[in-house]
Amino acid sequence: MIHVIWNEKQAVHRWNQGRDEYTPYLFEILKQSGFAYTVWSPEAWLNSRPQGVSIVAGLDPRADWSGIFEDYCRSGNALLTIGDTHSLDAALGVKRVRSIKEGWIDWSGSALADGLRSSFHFFGGTLVKAEEGVETEGAVTLSNGSPTSHPAVTFKAYPGGAAALLSVDLARTFCLIQQGISVVKDGVPSPDGSGLINDDIWKADDGSVLDWVRDRNALEAGGIPFYMHPIVDEFRLLFIRLLHRLSKTVSRTMAQVWFWPEGLEAVGHISHDTDGNAPEAAEVMLDRLKEAGIKSSWCIIMPGYPEALYKRIVAEGHEMALHYNALESEGCYWDEELFNEQLAALQSQMAAIGGPAHIKTNKNHYLRWEGDVQFYKWCERAGIVFEQSKGGTKQGNKGFLAGTCHPYLPMSDSADRNRIMKVYSNPTLAWDPPVPIRCTMPEAKVLLDRSKEVYGVAHFLYHPATMAAHDNVGSGFLELLRYGEEQGLVWWTALELYNWLELRRTVQATVEDGYLRITAERVCKGLTVLLPPDAALPEGGGAAVIRSERMVNRCGMPLRQLILDVPQGVTSIPLREASAAAV
Repeated sequence: MIHVIWNEKQAVHRWNQGRDEYTPYLFEILKQSGFAYTVWSPEAWLNSRPQGVSIVAGLDPRADWSGIFEDYCRSGNALLTIGDTHSLDAALGVKRVRSIKEGWIDWSGSALADGLRSSFHFFGGTLVKAEEGVETEGAVTLSNGSPTSHPAVTFKAYPGGAAALLSVDLARTFCLIQQGISVVKDGVPSPDGSGLINDDIWKADDGSVLDWVRDRNALEAGGIPFYMHPIVDEFRLLFIRLLHRLSKTVSRTMAQVWFWPEGLEAVGHISHDTDGNAPEAAEVMLDRLKEAGIKSSWCIIMPGYPEALYKRIVAEGHEMALHYNALESEGCYWDEELFNEQLAALQSQMAAIGGPAHIKTNKNHYLRWEGDVQFYKWCERAGIVFEQSKGGTKQGNKGFLAGTCHPYLPMSDSADRNRIMKVYSNPTLAWDPPVPIRCTMPEAKVLLDRSKEVYGVAHFLYHPATMAAHDNVGSGFLELLRYGEEQGLVWWTALELYNWLELRRTVQATVEDGYLRITAERVCKGLTVLLPPDAALPEGGGAAVIRSERMVNRCGMPLRQLILDVPQGVTSIPLREASAAAV
């Protein structure tokens, strides 16, 4: 169990002023990473001083916290501060210099970031100087491009304990890159002409906070750069590595619920936007899907297809979803009532053919977007639980524009106390490969590879109209699907993704008193749990739920993988050394 200290009073103070408080998103980052955690107020933590790994996300001014945490680390525990020293300079072995609003990290020679390739663009953090003897990793580059010697991570060793600092405001960075800023005007176009997003159409990519120069890469010399590397996902991997290192340092056994069932490393997803609603194009698409043997999600733009075509799509196991049209050039507009009207029209068409009772997935036509999180609120009120409008619309901004290929839960605004919302955002990586102006086949394969390397979802959009108009798109489609399968991906619909993600959130795994304890609100088959490589093999009665056990490499670390079928309730599996300490 990880312990997070958070001063909620500070958050309430900001909310009362109408200011955003990003810190609570740290809990979501831990949850998505598969770690069990407990949130403590400063007073409650001080009274209990729970053993293990404690993350400081906010303190109060009442105590000599630095001295307290020095004693805590000397007693065989670990401290981690994120984004700030929280006046724990002495305990951390650093001297705080100043705060920083934006920057990048150079990880040259860093073991902690080995194999990670993104620019590590961040928003919010602290510059520090490390004391002699304190280990450092990475160096911060300022927003003006100036390199510094200020470390990104520090690590101070204690006898049996440790104190570490991650200088980046992880929660703020995740939220800003994933969600972008409010779309109230056209975005700034790329200087090379490959991302002319100033097209007088407000879209999700107009709110991107990423840098056209420092955050993009080209596949080959002279090629068009795009967002090839998932910054948020690589920050997550770095965070996971850091937590594993701290737990190992203090001899604690930490359990992690893996992202996917059955030990899967990643998942693929195909969606379609039915622009034009040409039945003959849809038939071509369905034939290709049947040939490939996969199911996909069909985002239907109104007025939709003939009933006979709907029946075939549903009969062949594909998902029906909405393609909300708010393009003024097509006589539509950005409005919740119109969104609900289009959703109701599709739902009525489904009812007429005995189709799905509820439409749960949406992607906006041309990835239209306005404002901040208002559209997510429309989705919540309408029963849409999976949204796919975050992505690029130009040749030069495809890829990981949202910094991630993991479906994530957005954070609401300050008026809503920055709550975690009840609709997943699943970014769209690229359109219609191998159409060169959109995404070449080599680019698509790289995006798929990178999605696998960060254990996410490789989501590609294929328009039936494009497939019908270009002979090479159909063959390229099959090539990409087969390539994904060769890499170990399975192809799921959006609804399948949602159902698994929701089930996974109901499961928690900890190691306590020498037992692996899995708490599940529902039956969960194929649950995958990771343990440190030196964790003892499970034995005894609890082992009946374990289907397989083997060593794997995950997140750049050797770990022990268990695949289990767990019942509802608490499952306790004894480890060989029942006296082993635990987190």
